[in-house]
Amino acid sequence: MHSRKIVLISSGQPSANPRLVKEAVSLFNNGYHVKVIYCSLSPWADIFDKELFQRYAQIEWIKAGSHPVNQKEAYLFARLRMKYFDVVFRLLGHRFDAAIKSMVLYSQELLQTAIKQKADIYIGHNLGALPAVVKAARFHGAKAGFDFEDFHRGEAEEGSPEMMKTRMIEEKYVAMLDYFSAASPLIEKAYNQLFPAIPSLTINNCFPSAYAVSEIKEPDSRVLKLFWFSQTIGKKRGLEIVLQAMSLLEKNIVTLTLLGNCTVEMKMYFTALTQQLNLAPEQLIFVSPVKEGELVEIAAAHHIGIATELPHIANRELCLTNKLFIYLLAGNAILFSNTKAQEHFFNNYPTVGSLFDAENVQALKKVLENYILNPHLLHAQRKQALKLGKEKMNWDEEQLVFLNNIEKLLQH
Repeated sequence: MHSRKIVLISSGQPSANPRLVKEAVSLFNNGYHVKVIYCSLSPWADIFDKELFQRYAQIEWIKAGSHPVNQKEAYLFARLRMKYFDVVFRLLGHRFDAAIKSMVLYSQELLQTAIKQKADIYIGHNLGALPAVVKAARFHGAKAGFDFEDFHRGEAEEGSPEMMKTRMIEEKYVAMLDYFSAASPLIEKAYNQLFPAIPSLTINNCFPSAYAVSEIKEPDSRVLKLFWFSQTIGKKRGLEIVLQAMSLLEKNIVTLTLLGNCTVEMKMYFTALTQQLNLAPEQLIFVSPVKEGELVEIAAAHHIGIATELPHIANRELCLTNKLFIYLLAGNAILFSNTKAQEHFFNNYPTVGSLFDAENVQALKKVLENYILNPHLLHAQRKQALKLGKEKMNWDEEQLVFLNNIEKLLQH
């Protein structure tokens, strides 16, 4: 066992942040003392967290801040405090760290909790953890790292208050990091241009190879089955264009399964859309969230994994979502919309799926038609996807990049 201590910090919940969990478990499995500081903000993830904490009981899971349901008064106080700092920000700008305090519910609690935990390296996940990581590392004379899962200043509309705040937080703290990692080559490149002096690396959103199916599963019907998942089901994710393309094909020849948290309103929205498009009700299927390990199994019962990111904000152009890496392990052919990051990935691995113009319904219809008419092509792409997932694009391989970086950091 290393005597080296590493603290990972997130402003969200572990089960809502697979990258954080993967890093924590990899470090623990490689003999480090690991602590994870987190905030409870997503009650749906509580049940998954409980199981996670039991499975990895030797990792120390430390909650900062209050629970929105079980500690309502403290939670409401934090909401009011956040609004207060929003006013401070508008009047005085980024003084008193108002940018982070008005954006992140428990940034103060994260910092207080982090400083109490002495460690050799502090690693932040989610922008809300960035100041806590930098300040705790400075306080203890330790190293500070940060994982850019997204291009944060590109998550909000250009010129919006959120974007201004994010920019100020990044300008103030990123320069004090010892390294940063990014969830896609293009996110790394974008931050390299902004902060060229900070060492960086790409760590793809991969999953353990143990999740992979042993062989391609052929769904038992003649219907072409499409699958999409996310933490939440919503608009502006390219799902509308998939339904529109489906409506141009013969009825009941394609189905779309959506997995994730779905509000009643959102379900009604998509159900109404299928009716307007004259699709049969059974062509759209909703599935509730499942444990990460079960995602592959569900995806594997489908032919195609949908990656229809719409580049309506800069972050969507640059990110590679964890969907892609689940689809590979499930042996799904992948439908990529043409964001810069997905195009870059597709150009490197063109045999695992198809690229289409995110705005072009006819183009997507042609791609789907091609799969219906050429089951051999579909099967070949699924085999290639599974091979890529098993041999290269999995966490067993990707974690080595992460662990080597940590070892290098501790030697200096």
